Amino acid sequence: MESSVLPITAILFMILINQSYPVTTQPINDTDLCLSSLSADAFAIHGSHRLMTIAALTVALTHTHDASSTVTSLAKSNAITTRESYALSDCIEEFGDSVEELKMAVEALKGNDKTRLDTEDIQTWVSAALTDDNTCMDGFARDTMNGSVKESVKAMVVDVAQLTSIALSLVRQLT
Repeated sequence: MESSVLPITAILFMILINQSYPVTTQPINDTDLCLSSLSADAFAIHGSHRLMTIAALTVALTHTHDASSTVTSLAKSNAITTRESYALSDCIEEFGDSVEELKMAVEALKGNDKTRLDTEDIQTWVSAALTDDNTCMDGFARDTMNGSVKESVKAMVVDVAQLTSIALSLVRQLT
């Protein structure tokens, strides 16, 4: 019996995900990123938009936390330039802010009080997290910053920005 429920849940899940794509703020370059990141939660979601939004926020939070840890490790490397060090320090701060904002959004959505004010707050926090993700790249904007550190950070920023954008799209649909 459980095997027949999973495909139905997965189909509903895919429909909900696909409906969210047109309203994301970031281009979704890799739909597999979205589907692979969220499909593990398909059974638990049971077609609930709220549960899918929590799952999407949690995935964005996990990826942002992982990116923050990776950037922190990169910043400790002796093989980086002074400019890269400053840019990485900025990214650590931006990712840290993003992690906190996404945590607040997840906690607010898991709460029992679902007032409009809460939804607007959640949207503000997730939007701020997306801005923080993108701001991380500002320190790498100079022409002299074209090395492997920049490319590594850019790949992480694209990943977390896409996931955060998907989560934001889902949050916007809650109102």
